[in-house]
Amino acid sequence: MDESAGAHARERLIRWMDESREVLSVLAGLVESSHRVTAKLQHSEHETEVLRKELHELRKEISELRDESGERAKAQSDIQSRLAEMQKQNEVLKQEKEEAAQAFARLLETFQSTNQIAQKLGVTKSPFARTVTPAPPASPGAAPAAPTAAASAPAPAAPAPQD
Repeated sequence: MDESAGAHARERLIRWMDESREVLSVLAGLVESSHRVTAKLQHSEHETEVLRKELHELRKEISELRDESGERAKAQSDIQSRLAEMQKQNEVLKQEKEEAAQAFARLLETFQSTNQIAQKLGVTKSPFARTVTPAPPASPGAAPAAPTAAASAPAPAAPAPQD
């Protein structure tokens, strides 16, 4: 039995060695596959970190753009309110201008009527002309005073009547 047990042990040893070679080759493949997966994992982790940083920057940029958008909207609102206020002021000024033009037209009509009446009455001197008052006598040693601008300026002529 020793021989048969020895043969049997030898046979098991040979089979174990053959199986070990197969297991070792599969194990070598698994180790190589593990290295590839580890490299891919590291690359993926690096890409993930880069994408996280980009995402953080983009969120920050979006936040800044929202702030700017809010500021622009507020500025636009302010400008629109100022524009509305200025339009109201413009309308008031137009109305005042129209009122002033009407008042001036009435004054002009009155002035023209006054001139017509003055012409019919034969008045040649304007009732609005300034009268020249004689200057007080100068002291005997002093040079004669120059006439003042108001005294030497001719009286404004009345406008010609318009019919």
